[in-house]
Amino acid sequence: MNFKIIDALIGAGSGTIIAFAVSQIIPAHWNMFLAMAVGGGIGMGLKFILLILLAPFFGAFEVMIPLSIIAMTVGMLSGMMTGYVLAGMLSVMGAATGLGISVAIYFSNKNLTRQP
Repeated sequence: MNFKIIDALIGAGSGTIIAFAVSQIIPAHWNMFLAMAVGGGIGMGLKFILLILLAPFFGAFEVMIPLSIIAMTVGMLSGMMTGYVLAGMLSVMGAATGLGISVAIYFSNKNLTRQP
């Protein structure tokens, strides 16, 4: 089974979208804990929108599990770092995190479905 590049691209793209949206919505002067909680909520809200758009084309399993993990992780990280890092760097961090999570899920699934 070949690695499907679209899963990695969806992970990186969704991480970028979520990180940028969180950096634009949350003010820089907020407390880090409050920004983390709101960023996680924003990430999960965007997850549902992305899920509705992507699931019909790529399958619910291939999109739902990675998006759930990416949305919460990137949303919380971006919320905490909004006041300290520029929006472009947060987008790069979101893309790297989304890509890493997608690749980790792929190899974990490959290891779990291996025949003995």
